[in-house]
Amino acid sequence: MERNAKIRIAYSVFLGVFTVVVGVLFLAQAADLYYSGVSELGELHGMYSREAVGARLLELLTPVILWIVAIVVGIVVYALFPALERKKRSPDDVKIYARLSRRANTERDPEAFANVRRLEKIRLAVRLVSAAFCLLAAVMCIVYLANTANFTSLAELSSDVLRMVANVLPWVGAALLVLIGEAVFEVVFAKKMLPKVKPLVGPAPSPTKWETGVKKAAAAIENKYVILGVRCALFVLAVVFIVLGALPANGGAHSVLIKAINICTECIGLG
Repeated sequence: MERNAKIRIAYSVFLGVFTVVVGVLFLAQAADLYYSGVSELGELHGMYSREAVGARLLELLTPVILWIVAIVVGIVVYALFPALERKKRSPDDVKIYARLSRRANTERDPEAFANVRRLEKIRLAVRLVSAAFCLLAAVMCIVYLANTANFTSLAELSSDVLRMVANVLPWVGAALLVLIGEAVFEVVFAKKMLPKVKPLVGPAPSPTKWETGVKKAAAAIENKYVILGVRCALFVLAVVFIVLGALPANGGAHSVLIKAINICTECIGLG
């Protein structure tokens, strides 16, 4: 493995671990705020008041700032140690078959061309059956979740959730298995069909002006400096919006806090 890749991977692991640590600190503060009961600030303003929550968040200010600095350093590290040219990936049989099947010419071998098209109908049937089953699973889940009779009251919330899992999860799991099976079928189908469709491929048509323009645009987007510039611009824009949203004059943070308090105390039942 080249040096640049080792540095990028090592820093990615560090940033990932650091992110998990910061998340655990947030969870620890939330749990401590809940289990510690009413504090001095809580006696005056309530356990989940703006002052009590603000005091907890203030304790997390240093690790959050360090986490933001680590992200900025990560951007610099990725810029200073760019990824070297990757090895060519193994060809994707599904994509190759899709490209060659569009260029298949019936004049080369009409009988073989008709056989390919007949097998294509089988693949289309498999896709339709897979889509139909997934649609059925989605409808069954929506019907159960939309039926208010399945959710009686907050007092029996745990039993309602267990019944929901027993009725919804099998459909979701079956749909996932069907999609996995359909994806495996696509790969096997493409591998078996490639030898049959290659003799039918004629000369490639000249690209249109639209296709040429799309390729040029894609090449420009893949430029590493363009990508880095876009990432930096999005990061700066995100930080600006976060700061503007958290300013006391805006009032947005206070509104979100009040809504969170109402959810915790009225809906979930905390406190």
